[in-house]
Amino acid sequence: KQWYQRRVAITAGGKLGWEYRQILAGNPDPWCQRAVSALRANHTRPHVVYTTTDHRIVACVDCMEDQHYVNYIHVKVNEMGRCRDCGNCFVVLPHPEPEVFFQDPHH
Repeated sequence: KQWYQRRVAITAGGKLGWEYRQILAGNPDPWCQRAVSALRANHTRPHVVYTTTDHRIVACVDCMEDQHYVNYIHVKVNEMGRCRDCGNCFVVLPHPEPEVFFQDPHH
């Protein structure tokens, strides 16, 4: 599988090639989409979520143990969002290294 990823990284272009090159360079989450499990957060110590746009949709999945749904919170950059059920707080900040993200040269 490793040789296949290297071959695709060399020959593929666009987003797929960029993603494979990021993974081979040691970045396991090139799109910043990996879910992070953490303890409850309040307004004094919120969860920090990075984004490359002006907003982010955050999912809160650990509200109550007997509930089986996901709360989605739309949070703008430099603002805090709070889950309506459990009170978890999230703050969205600009990504500290935006140049590592894929830039489409055609758009």
